[in-house]
Amino acid sequence: MTKTTLTTTKSGRVFILIYYILMMILLGASDGLRGVFLPLFEDTFTLTKTQSSMIIMCSYVGNLLFLFIGGYFLDRMSKKRFLCTVTFLWMAALLCYILTESYPVLLIAMVFSLGASTMLSTSLNVITPLLFAAPALYINVFNFTNGAGIFAAQNIGGQIADRMQSWHLINLVLLILGIIGLFFLSRIPFPEQEITASHGIRSTLDSYRGILKNPACKYLICICGFYYVAEHGLQNWMVTYGNEYLGFTRERAALYLSIFFGSITLGRLVFAPLVQKLKPGKSIAIFAGVGASLYLVGILLERSGIVPLLLSGLAFSILWPTIVLIIGTYYPREQNGIAVGFITAIATLFDIAFNAGFGTLVERLGFAISIKILPLSAVLFFLLYVIMRRRTKPYEEGA
Repeated sequence: MTKTTLTTTKSGRVFILIYYILMMILLGASDGLRGVFLPLFEDTFTLTKTQSSMIIMCSYVGNLLFLFIGGYFLDRMSKKRFLCTVTFLWMAALLCYILTESYPVLLIAMVFSLGASTMLSTSLNVITPLLFAAPALYINVFNFTNGAGIFAAQNIGGQIADRMQSWHLINLVLLILGIIGLFFLSRIPFPEQEITASHGIRSTLDSYRGILKNPACKYLICICGFYYVAEHGLQNWMVTYGNEYLGFTRERAALYLSIFFGSITLGRLVFAPLVQKLKPGKSIAIFAGVGASLYLVGILLERSGIVPLLLSGLAFSILWPTIVLIIGTYYPREQNGIAVGFITAIATLFDIAFNAGFGTLVERLGFAISIKILPLSAVLFFLLYVIMRRRTKPYEEGA
């Protein structure tokens, strides 16, 4: 695949920037609503903690399916057609949220809304180095807008998540704005691409084998997996944990969650130039170490540890978008899409396993013990990353 560059026309630059910013905000909001509305789903459908876990687990099953399959097609379709197709699937799930109040439908829609949302944001991250100079800077700036969407959804959702009508309304707003996003996407004159990825089942299997043979692959899968558990675990369970165990009101717990992701959002904007200067590899080592330390202290101190827990969001801020860049440096450019899709899809099994068992674990052992899985995952993320950087060498230098 030849390296594409951002169109030089002024209108092209404007449309692509508006599209990136708008969609990153919407996708962040779509992801952020799940944990905020989880207590409402429990009340509405009279769910146990295990059944609540199923809602979140289904969203990560969607991530697994979309990333695994989508990574294959991302390298084999025009970028515009691919983004349009996945956006339509995401919007179809939102329509189900708007028109129904059914626990089974909610589970199925979670597969498609969160799977498509994750695939879209991952695709935009993968495409960024092909369209922009200084990709480490731009990818963190765009993920700043993604964090802004999460922050807004959690902040607003925390104030209105007391009835299902609010759930319908907020998804209607996302659907309307998604249609506007499609309009801007249709106006972007993407450069023509030379698609060199081979077709066929055998060639696809060979591609996956090649990805797995890379010595860094096993580390990258585990690193992404532990990151998922650490961040997504807090995103999905903070409101319930803060309300039922720490004794905060739902509104207060949702506020703390929004501050955590607000810290992530702010950090991506503030630290983006620093990541570009330090290089992605060194940046992750520094930020992951600080983030894991603050996260661990915050959880161990429970109610008294809210401040360090919230501050850990600043350190977490650059980790995910920069990890996506790092994955790309371990593979040839023409394999970036399938490598990122495959690795992040397999890593989603960590999310699925965590959410399949976390609700039951809480019921049996309580939050006091169960919640400690989250800081342990943050520590393992940091340690495995350090080990990987010492034992493996990127395909592209300068990472």
